[in-house]
Order: sequence, then structure tokens, then C-alpha cells
Amino acid sequence: MDLDAAFASLRGLAPRAAQQDMARAVAGALDERAPLLVHAPTGVGKSLGYLVPIVAAGRRAIVATATKALQAQLVERDLPRLADAFGTTSALLMGRGNYACLAKADGLVAATRLAATAQEEAALELVDWAVGSETGSRLEAPPGVRDDVWDLVSTSGEDCPGQKGCAFHPRCFAERARELAREVDVVVTNHHLLLLELELRQLSDAPGVMLPEADVVVVDEAHRLAGHAAELYGVSVTAARVSRAGAAADAVAKAAGVRSDRARRLRASWERHAGELRPGTVLPGSRAALALGQALAPVLREAEEARGSLKDLSGLAAELHGGLLAARRRLQGLCRDLGRLIEPERDPDPEGGDDPGGRELAVWVEERRDGGRAVRSALVEPGPVLQAVLWDRVPTTVACSATLAVAGSLDAARVALGVEDAAGLVAESPFDFRRNALLYVPGSVPAPSSDRFQAAAERELRGLVESSNGRALVLCTSWRAVERFAAALADLPYELLVQGDDTPARLTARFRDEVTSVLVATRTFFEGVDVPGPSLSLLVLDRLPFPRPDDPLLSERGRRVERQGGSRFAAVWLPAAAVSLQQALGRLVRSESDRGVMAVLDRRLADAAYSATLLASLPPAPLTRTPADVRAFFAAAGR
Repeated sequence: MDLDAAFASLRGLAPRAAQQDMARAVAGALDERAPLLVHAPTGVGKSLGYLVPIVAAGRRAIVATATKALQAQLVERDLPRLADAFGTTSALLMGRGNYACLAKADGLVAATRLAATAQEEAALELVDWAVGSETGSRLEAPPGVRDDVWDLVSTSGEDCPGQKGCAFHPRCFAERARELAREVDVVVTNHHLLLLELELRQLSDAPGVMLPEADVVVVDEAHRLAGHAAELYGVSVTAARVSRAGAAADAVAKAAGVRSDRARRLRASWERHAGELRPGTVLPGSRAALALGQALAPVLREAEEARGSLKDLSGLAAELHGGLLAARRRLQGLCRDLGRLIEPERDPDPEGGDDPGGRELAVWVEERRDGGRAVRSALVEPGPVLQAVLWDRVPTTVACSATLAVAGSLDAARVALGVEDAAGLVAESPFDFRRNALLYVPGSVPAPSSDRFQAAAERELRGLVESSNGRALVLCTSWRAVERFAAALADLPYELLVQGDDTPARLTARFRDEVTSVLVATRTFFEGVDVPGPSLSLLVLDRLPFPRPDDPLLSERGRRVERQGGSRFAAVWLPAAAVSLQQALGRLVRSESDRGVMAVLDRRLADAAYSATLLASLPPAPLTRTPADVRAFFAAAGR
């Protein structure tokens, strides 16, 4: 089947030149078994841009996304179209924690026969739903389920006892989803599960550990892949994790008739020793590294003792062996990760062998809201690891995103993703930004470093919102800015929606339904907000979205760049800001008929020496520094 015939078979699909260009590039990558990077702005239709050539070529594919929203779009809209036209089969496969666990549900029912808390009552409603569910997937659960309630009826891969330890294994939703995925043409999953699968395949040199074998891997929302790899191959130890590991040991000991207080002892050791650590980056050989090792060593000894105590348990009933295995895995993982934090340069792999990638971790201490401490690490340079586990093993890999290019170039993406020799395509937006959009950077607002910036920005924002008759999404780079801008807009005659007053999904729905409303939010809303039409006619960004200067991972990457003679700002901070800026301003024009103003209250976008790079990364909307042009734009549209 050729591409033209394939696209013609999809009823109601309007021809899009950029989409067909992308499809031809993907078809070429399939023929040549070569990697491909694609920057495809909103409106290109990138999902069908890669799915159609894959289906036309008769290839099996794994499609990994960063967000559940895109997974839902693929499963509910795009893949059903291909099923109708070509008989394409597909399945969604997520991590185990996204499926209801029948064993946890059964245990919850047994534990609440006499009384139940409000949280447990809500979870029991999920049990009733799960009994009649075909998939047990959280995506199909009743809407509005809180995370803490879902946790009562789900389990993680770390806690799952597996086939031998679970009586419900033959009916397990997660296992059924995995088996279904082995038989279909296209499997949709997330970045985390894909990366974990690739890691396991490299360690075991075996195909199809959790995901099936496929001819091609598509990484959608690829601008997030390097960050997800850095997190996945890093470590996070918190008081809650330490307590859960101890509680798992206590539960098994209690079932065996043995008294145990491992949870209390582990938590006390963590709080006593880690609680005095100073927040900040921990550099190798520094005083902070010495202090970290001294603080974590006693916690590690306590965890090793807890793990050793499980070896002494005997006489356990067969149905308790699953809990014993899960407790051992929790404590083994905790001991391993504490060791990695004490000696990060060793970074042993999960199986205890030599690390094949020479991976180096950045380590830092965070202060929690409750005053406690968390110790974290992340992979400093995910590119070489991604090259080893993905590009070298799956040569036909397509990585695409609406925000992959910086100033029209894919060079930064190639480095970050570890595939410097990949072919690339930078598609043009199909939307007419020159006629339907305006970029406004006020000339009268001082630079953000000025003490006068906030007050001037608030005055500017009020004028913009009045010009647009509400209909504004205000995106802020800090919670403090959210509070101050919301206060500045409170007396205007528009419904004011503020992040934190409701869930993001409900706030977005209210913003979409109430045309003259104003929504003030943080970076959480930089991605995934889809409000076409007049409800979003003005998008305001308070400052350029540079990363925090004290970000420990980016700081370490910057230090490496400088040691090699480069500029940390040009190589690390500027590309990150360009991608975030594209994400934020990409909320405005979502269809061919959308019109609106993109306002950035940070004059550096027009005045700084690096502004050309940022402006070249944005859609080609005309730039103005004059408020009268904004008023005229809205007046011409009839407001």
C-alpha cells in the first residue's frame, strides 16, 4: 500500500502538506532502518504522520508518549480510524500501578468489614467498579479518583509477589494487558515503561521482557525523553520510602507471629541522621559528600539488618510467600539505592553487575515542605545511555515532538537524545500565525531583575486582560507570581480561576466553558492544555522560563560544558528555555480558525543578545512592543 492511497482511505481527513512530508520521512526511515527526528508543530497531525506509514508498510510498532492525554488521543481517536480503514489492531499497556490489583482489593474488603474510613469507603467504590471492569485500567475508572484512594486498590511492580505468590494472578488486569499487547499491531505505552523495558533487555540480552518485540519504536513527545531517562536511572530516597520498606518487613513478621518494629526504627534512623543534611548539590569529594555518606551509612546498616531478619522467618503459610518476596524486594532496592547515593561514582546496575554505560549521577539533598529531607540523584548525561539501550538496539526509531527544535535546528535534541547521526525533519506549522496571531513584548515593563518589575507587570497584565475581555490564560514561572497576579486581577469583571482552587482538569474545563474567564496557573499548564476557540484568545507569560539557577542536574551539566570550554548558558539554559517557551505559547493557537495574542512580560525576549534564538524558536507571529497594537488586534476581531 502506498502512502497516498493510505491517506486517501481515511475518511474525513483533510490533506496536510506537512503531515504528508512527515509520513514520507518516516517511510524512508523504515526502508533504511535508520533513526529519525521530527519537529512537528501543533496542527501538523504528527500522530497520523507516523502511524499511517507504519501501517502502510505492515510493520509492528511500539508508540511511547510522555502524557496520558496523548495516550488517550491515540487509543480513542487515531488508532480506531486506522482500525476502520485497515483493520489495524492496537492495545494500551501501562505500568502495573495503573491497573487495579484484585489482591489489594480483596484485602481491602476483608480489612473494612467492621468499619472503614472515608478514604477506604471511596476505595471500596473502586472495588465494585473493578469487579465489572474488562481492563481494570485507571483511565477507565470513575472520574475524579484521588491518588491516595487509587493506591489502596493498586500495587507497584516492586510490591507485586508475582505468579507464584498471588492467587489472583490468572485474573490479573496488568498481566492480561501484557498478554493482549503481544498480539496486536501497535502497542501504546509511556516513556517510563519503554525505558525500563530497554534497560531490562540490555541486562538480560532477551527480547520482549514486558513489551513485545516490534519493528519500529516511536517516541512521541520526545522532548521529555532525556529527562525521563535521567530520572529513571537515578535514585530517590525519602522518609516515606524508608518507612514503607520497614512496614513491609513488619507485616511479614506479624503474619509469622514475630514482633517487629522495623518501620519505626528505619524511620527514626532516617530522621536522626538525614534530617541534619544541608539542602543542595553534593559534589564528589566535597564536605557535603562526606556528610552524606556519614548520614546514610547508619540507615543502610538498619535496612540491611531488616533485610537479614526476613531470612530468619520460617513456617510461613504458602499464601504469605508473596508478601515475603515483596518485602525482600523493597528492602533490597532500598539498600541498593542507599549504596548508590553513598558512592554514586560506582552506580551498580540493578542486577549487581558492572554498569555497562559508565553512568554518572548528580546527587542532591532536598528540603521537604514538612522540614524533612529527601536525597535524590539523576543521570547527568542520558544521551550515551539512550544511544546504548535505544538507538543501537532499535535502529528504526522515530522521535517526534511539537517542541523538539531550537531556532529551527535539531542539534540540541540530537545531543540530548544521544543520536547525533539521525536524519531530521523540521516541519512548518500549518497555521497562519502572521495573520492570526500577534507576539507582544512590552517596552515599558522593566527587566525582571528590577524591583519595579512585578508592579509594572501587574499593571500591564490588567490592561491586556481588559483588552481581550477576559479569555486569558496567564502562565507564571513561580507560585508567588500566581498569587500576586491573581490578586491584581481579582476586581475585574471576569470569572477568575486560580491553580490550586480545583484540579487542573476541572479548571481547564471551566475555563473552556466560561468564555470570558481568566485562568492563572504555573508551569503545570505549559503542556497538555487544549482550549481551541475564543475562550483562549490571550496567553500571557510572566517571565522567560529559564530553569532555576540552582537546579542540581542542569548545574552539573553546565559544569561539564564549561570544563570542555563551552558556555553553560548557551548549551544548557538557553535550549531548555526555548523548549519551555514553545510549550507555553503553544497553548494559544490550536486550530486554523484560532486567533490570539501571545504576550511575554519579560523584555529580554526582544532586547537580550540571545533573543534571536528564542524568537526563531517561536511561530512566526508579528512582534510588537506597543499596547495600542494589541487593542487594535482584538478590536479587529470584534473582541
